[in-house]
Amino acid sequence: MAVNSLGIISAVIYLVQLKKSSNKLPEAWRKSSTQKKFNFSIYLLMLFLLLILINQVVLYYLASHHIDNGLAFSICFTFGPIPLFAFMFMHTHSRWKRYSYIALHATLIGFLIFKGYANPFGAPNISISLILNSVFFLIALLHLTDLLMHSKTDHFKLKLKISLVVLIFALLASILSTVHWFDISSGNPVNFASFLIQNINMLLFYFSFVFVFVSESIALRRRG
Repeated sequence: MAVNSLGIISAVIYLVQLKKSSNKLPEAWRKSSTQKKFNFSIYLLMLFLLLILINQVVLYYLASHHIDNGLAFSICFTFGPIPLFAFMFMHTHSRWKRYSYIALHATLIGFLIFKGYANPFGAPNISISLILNSVFFLIALLHLTDLLMHSKTDHFKLKLKISLVVLIFALLASILSTVHWFDISSGNPVNFASFLIQNINMLLFYFSFVFVFVSESIALRRRG
């Protein structure tokens, strides 16, 4: 939770530094639709971190009372990723890839409904992690390929960093979740090392947002 809070704070610092830097540029550029869209997309990333933070607080409260609530997980996985996917949607040029984002997220929602995660008394299992991580990976991969084809766009480095952060996290999470699922389905004891690495991977994922925003803020400060 602390890392998510730092991510939100670092995003605010980046927006402040971005505004200071853009104030030195021509007014026409500051008020351009491209710059407004980029600023809005940073707010989307902040919203993503905020929603995840709220979800972590709720799940921690439920866990402390020994409650497995499938509905809480369903709401999280349905609405939590939307701002992050919207960030990639806004910075994708290919129309078919944009439609693919929508289709992949709809697939995730369909899976939640099919598996009965709308039931507040249903306990989530490892299968949802596999589906969620796969959706994250595919959307990040599509966004990365589109981004590399349009490398001359504004703020390319920040967009690239966000895309790589999501892609690497989702790839590692998919592999680790598969190992965890195999242990459970085979009746083997849960590998503690694998479980620990999963948590470290999650922690590094959220910390990466802090790193991206701080590094970009420093770069803007040095330029101006």
